[in-house]
Amino acid sequence: MARTTRPLTHTEVQKAKTTDKDLTLHDGDGLFLLVKTTGKKIWRFRYQLPNSSKRTMVSLGAYPALSLADAREVRAEKLAMLVRGVDPQARADEEAEKLQIAEESIFVNVARKWFELKESHISAAHAKDIWRSIEKDILPSIESVPIQELKARTLIQVLEPIKARGALETDLLPID
Repeated sequence: MARTTRPLTHTEVQKAKTTDKDLTLHDGDGLFLLVKTTGKKIWRFRYQLPNSSKRTMVSLGAYPALSLADAREVRAEKLAMLVRGVDPQARADEEAEKLQIAEESIFVNVARKWFELKESHISAAHAKDIWRSIEKDILPSIESVPIQELKARTLIQVLEPIKARGALETDLLPID
């Protein structure tokens, strides 16, 4: 017969301490609090996919930043995913990868990568001038815009004031 686990209380979680080895406090349905010997408390969720015999464990967050109620909510979301046949860890990995790709495609990050490549082929003084110009003239307008969303008209609007004052250098254009 399966063992029933009594749900944790806020007081039990708050007062949980350990001495010489890690302590595990189970809340039920795969949710547990790991209390490290250092005193750090980490919410974890252990689950098994319906078509697999492998058990997977994921960290949900640290207590008290993630409260008992919030940890239970996250567990409920992950259990709902499992019911739909979705692996919660695989979904989290996919979302993290999408975020990383989105972060890498923001103009300022692409400009930095381009500059790192360009920098090795020019003098240090010229490289400094180029980056200063980018920071002063281009980044204020389109720094946080994803590259995919940049249109020719937007770039022309950014470059027009630079051209008007006679400071437009072809070195600034990442065409190399």
